[in-house]
Amino acid sequence: MLAKISQVGTSVGIIIPRFIASEGGFTKGSSVNIEFSNNQIIISKPRNKREGWAEAFAKYAKEGEDAKLLPDCLDSEAIDMI
Repeated sequence: MLAKISQVGTSVGIIIPRFIASEGGFTKGSSVNIEFSNNQIIISKPRNKREGWAEAFAKYAKEGEDAKLLPDCLDSEAIDMI
């Protein structure tokens, strides 16, 4: 599909056809990531900052890597230092 670049204030923009926006799940006001790589403009949805955390923690628990680093109750000497 061929599109033209338009002036938008001091920036430029293109119109994304509705069927492409719908297929990608983009709606008016959506945040997007824009990258330029290998002579291509790539528009993508931003990742959830904690995406994949649940799976990673489950994997650590299964491997036994989820041991506590600090005890639930610190001794009185450590509390006095705080």
